[in-house]
Amino acid sequence: MSIAFSVSAAAAAPASRAHTASSRRYDEAVAARARKPASVLLSPSSPSKSSARKPKRGVGLSATTTETETETSAEASTSESKAKFDAFCAEQMVDEAAMLAASSFAIAPSDLIAKTKAILAANNGAENPALLASDFQFVAPVVGPLPKERFLEAFAGFKIEEGFPDAKFNYYAFRVDPFEPSRVWYDTRFVGVNSGDLVGGNLKATGKRVEAPPQACSMRFNARGECEQLTVGYVMDKQIGNTGGLGGVFGILYTIGYGLPFPEAQPWQKSVQYDLFQKVSGFSSELQKFVKGLSGGD
Repeated sequence: MSIAFSVSAAAAAPASRAHTASSRRYDEAVAARARKPASVLLSPSSPSKSSARKPKRGVGLSATTTETETETSAEASTSESKAKFDAFCAEQMVDEAAMLAASSFAIAPSDLIAKTKAILAANNGAENPALLASDFQFVAPVVGPLPKERFLEAFAGFKIEEGFPDAKFNYYAFRVDPFEPSRVWYDTRFVGVNSGDLVGGNLKATGKRVEAPPQACSMRFNARGECEQLTVGYVMDKQIGNTGGLGGVFGILYTIGYGLPFPEAQPWQKSVQYDLFQKVSGFSSELQKFVKGLSGGD
């Protein structure tokens, strides 16, 4: 038995020594791994905390540079547009307040506007002729100039309020012309139903409603405050309303079915000559280029 034990012990000794050496190498390896930085222990697919906090230099700088360049370009474009706009306003827009303040006309703008409204309230001065100057003139797109006497006679014979009891002239936008500080401009949009007879019963009521286009009117005054010129009926947009683009009395009569029998009292129609001119001269395209130039287009 002792021999067998000795043999087995002898046989086991090399294995024990080998195990001891293996354990020692394992312990050394573990100790070595423990001494290395933690980042070394992370897998390649898991970035370290320190690397996760650091931005990628190339991408970060490129993005920041691009954003800065874009912002700078936008600011430069805005600044250039504003400078261009300011220059246009300074060169092309009228300083109305300054021009009126420098005016030497005897009557203040507010007083002129008040006088204009007073004349309108007196049926354009027909009910109070003293408001009109002796050299007064009435001017419309087709009619006139008419002197004071003929104007008063015409207005006395055509009383629009008789044919349109609900008439509304809708006067608005009163302003003094800075280029002519003795002149007041105002606009009107007449509406009314023809429920009464006109011209002493010669034109019977039709029940038709009139919606006139916006029209520009004006009164010019002398230094005494008398109106020396009245202009009416200048249509600002012929597409508005139902008068066929006609202004003043012509438009009213046409709408209710009593249009006067000459071309000037009828809606505008293109003439044969004008139609031919447009087709062969290229006038339309040249006009479009001109309008685009005025508006700053290409």
